[in-house]
Amino acid sequence: MSVNIDFELLNHIALHFKNSKSKMTKQHQIYNIRHLVAPLNLWLKQYNIDTPLRVAHFLAQACCETFQYSALTEYPAHGGKEYDAGTKIGRKLGNNLKGDGPRYIGRGLLHLTGRFNNQLMGKRINVDLINEPTLVASDLNIAVITACEYWTMRSCNLDADRDQFDAIMVKINGGTYGREERLNALNRAKKYLKIL
Repeated sequence: MSVNIDFELLNHIALHFKNSKSKMTKQHQIYNIRHLVAPLNLWLKQYNIDTPLRVAHFLAQACCETFQYSALTEYPAHGGKEYDAGTKIGRKLGNNLKGDGPRYIGRGLLHLTGRFNNQLMGKRINVDLINEPTLVASDLNIAVITACEYWTMRSCNLDADRDQFDAIMVKINGGTYGREERLNALNRAKKYLKIL
């Protein structure tokens, strides 16, 4: 049974910002939720992320990677310098030139991060993400396609079919950061999709 993505589903999964200081965040969230519907419906089907469990797991991870769908670009504590060439995480991400850390901060639905991942993904989707890494955040089709490609490369559909939340979280995030938030988002998705 294929799942139709709509505004209500994404809106239900996301937590909402309540205080007046987060007005811009709220606006970005609503904008992204509204405009992600069409590319999600197009590309999730293309990548067979189309059953209720697969969709629930994918959207829950995307929700938490993007600060509740409000930011398709991450805001690292040190502007990405913590990912720069010469750092442990920078080496892991293939950042070998000074400035690569800030240049290749996480972008897109599953926050594509690092020179290596941008180069690999660019080749897979035939877009120059080495010279234009910001496209992963500014073009919603690319934001979704890169997330779907990464999901597929990591065989996350198989984990979703078995409802293996922790396996997916580690593949997407590299660890257990934000585990409770991700699990809560997954439960909201499952509830909306009537699989909980």
